[in-house]
Amino acid sequence: MLPIPAAPVDGLIKIAQRSEKAGFDSIWVADHLLMIPTGIVPEAFTLLSAITMVTEKVQVGTCVSDPHRRHPAVFAQIVATLDQICKGRVIVGLGPGEAMNLEQFGIPWDKPVARMIEFVEILRELWNGNKLTYHGKFWRLHDALLQIKPARRVPIYFGANGPRTRELTAKLADGWLPTPRTPQLYEKHLNEIRKSAEKINKSFEDLDPALYVYTAVSEKYEDAFRQLKKIKPQIAFFPKVIEEAGYEVEIPEHLGENLYSEIVLSNEGLKKYEEFEKYIPDEVVEDFSIVGTPEECISRVEEFIKAGVRHFILINMGPDPRYVLDVYSKKIIPNFHEIH
Repeated sequence: MLPIPAAPVDGLIKIAQRSEKAGFDSIWVADHLLMIPTGIVPEAFTLLSAITMVTEKVQVGTCVSDPHRRHPAVFAQIVATLDQICKGRVIVGLGPGEAMNLEQFGIPWDKPVARMIEFVEILRELWNGNKLTYHGKFWRLHDALLQIKPARRVPIYFGANGPRTRELTAKLADGWLPTPRTPQLYEKHLNEIRKSAEKINKSFEDLDPALYVYTAVSEKYEDAFRQLKKIKPQIAFFPKVIEEAGYEVEIPEHLGENLYSEIVLSNEGLKKYEEFEKYIPDEVVEDFSIVGTPEECISRVEEFIKAGVRHFILINMGPDPRYVLDVYSKKIIPNFHEIH
């Protein structure tokens, strides 16, 4: 996962090149208008297009796009064009969306899950080269034909964090891309997806179970852990997920799940962010991430693999990001090469 908004655009492209050389199979960018902390937030597909011109094999994905900011036909054309440019390396991460990318810009955020369903249905038909007449609740197309097709069947990964979207993952998606969680909770939620797939006689083995997860590696565990503690609320931002993982937390109402959208570009929001951190136990940082020495991180990766993870989207938090990249390249990735 490229460090947006921490790095400038030219820096992000260089990091993408280094990541491919380090042995990573995929590179992901956030598809946001605003992010925490304040910084440079580029348009996702423009950035990915530049990255594919300086890389050769690595897949590129969005983590994640939404069905609100772009008409599905425009989105389909953008993705198909990018996939032609990079000869079939695009992955679309898609979720219901977040208020922080919409409300401040006057973009409606209504019935996000139902909108996402229609969005995917339209994408698939247009990418298949079919002339499409579609009468949905949100979009109407009449004899619509997209005059460019992707180089391959573009995989769509759902950023699904609730029961309903996990069920839809089994039905409509090619991969699952949830926010951080413990191995135990990941396995539980993945089993929900498996059971949903069985109900509709869909092959679960065709689904790619991924995980968006923070990592910090250092020669001393304490140094890595100290670094991750600084972003504790981002690691485990949803109180319901923390509670489901077995932690008893009492989050005041004014620090609810919409806090993320309130933080951006708001001094009051930043104060709430700092307050939120006080209610999250330090143990959550360890349980929801891959942190420690190289050996400890290898053990942690093994735990997640046993829970069902096959695709790791890593947020590199240092303390020395170059050291982390080097450790993954020379020690961690080779350790799991045969599994991959």
